Amino acid sequence: MKNKNLKILFSEQNPEQMSAIKRFFNENNIQVFFCAKDGKEVLRAIEQVNPDVIVVDVFLSSMDAVSVRKACDSMKNCPELFFATGSFDSEKVAFQIMEAGFSFYFLKPYDYSCLLKHIENHMGTMSDIQYDETELEVNVSETLHNLGVPAHIKGYHFLRQAIVMVIKDPDLMSLVTKRLYPDVAELNKTTASRVERAIRHAIEVAWDRGNVEVMNDYFGYTINNMRGKPTNSEFIAMVSDRMRLAMRKSRYS
Repeated sequence: MKNKNLKILFSEQNPEQMSAIKRFFNENNIQVFFCAKDGKEVLRAIEQVNPDVIVVDVFLSSMDAVSVRKACDSMKNCPELFFATGSFDSEKVAFQIMEAGFSFYFLKPYDYSCLLKHIENHMGTMSDIQYDETELEVNVSETLHNLGVPAHIKGYHFLRQAIVMVIKDPDLMSLVTKRLYPDVAELNKTTASRVERAIRHAIEVAWDRGNVEVMNDYFGYTINNMRGKPTNSEFIAMVSDRMRLAMRKSRYS
């Protein structure tokens, strides 16, 4: 991906955070802009800046992040990617954010390099890659094995299918409960709620028994230290993004 012309808009007013953000992204040849943590100000800034990506707090004044996202759908220069940040550790909030069309919910504090990886993975041109279904499933299986997900439980198979689907269609991450779970459920003749529960159980088992170093390598900067394990959405998004990036590097190296 060519970063030179990429523009990111942040709803940030803290001078120290603004300085750190500007320093990191400027080093990666990315233009950054800032606006107040106010929904109406965010929309005005989008009109003025015409950013490719916006990163906003979940709880903004005047309009929250979800309302801003919906308002953007009717704009001519609607950003391509939306990310939300917040200090509120709630799986329910994360699901609502993803369902509203955001690509990811970052729990503060978050690593800017992790945000950049998400942006590169989503904006990279992967549509022309011809997937070998068997090879893709094998790669996902090896990754789940390394993460400590037992192959004998239902959640393992549901996770593998979900990750394969998201690798091929990243937009599914914004439709986890509306599309991803139902699609996996249809393949296995079960219900979306059972898929969600089985995946959550598989992640819990892996988190209790898996390789701590591997887990931290994948999720260390995106999860809450007090809660520990990632949500279903976080797990699927991080694994699929990482594998998609690896495939891109392999293809163009």
